[in-house]
Amino acid sequence: MKLCIPALGLALLTYQAASGQARVSPSFFTTYTYQSYAILDKASSLTPMAAKGVGGSLQLRPDGTYQKRLTLAGNGTTMHFDQDGRFTFAADSIRFSYTKNGQPRTDRGTFRLRNGLLTLTITGFPAGNQSIYMLRAAQ
Repeated sequence: MKLCIPALGLALLTYQAASGQARVSPSFFTTYTYQSYAILDKASSLTPMAAKGVGGSLQLRPDGTYQKRLTLAGNGTTMHFDQDGRFTFAADSIRFSYTKNGQPRTDRGTFRLRNGLLTLTITGFPAGNQSIYMLRAAQ
């Protein structure tokens, strides 16, 4: 099975506190731990496929920077997906900007934060595919 995961380069977008833009509660800016990760590849199935051995953390800072340290089990080893960048958001939309192999990248999607559980749904390629991350805020 071939697996293309462009959203593993999650780049959270720059927090902009411009007038007129809704502010997010300070509790939004914290360190989260990855609880699950699923891939929706509509060419294969209409049901998201859960990744195994999900771990690591995502830190969202008030200055609009982020640090991602995602780990996944696969091929008999642990794969590391480390990323540092900037994030922006408005309403329920979020965008992560980062550099991969010297090239600028941006991942777009939506987010929902409820009771310390952050859900990120990142638009994948080709159009219609998605990566769905569930994270828990550090206590």
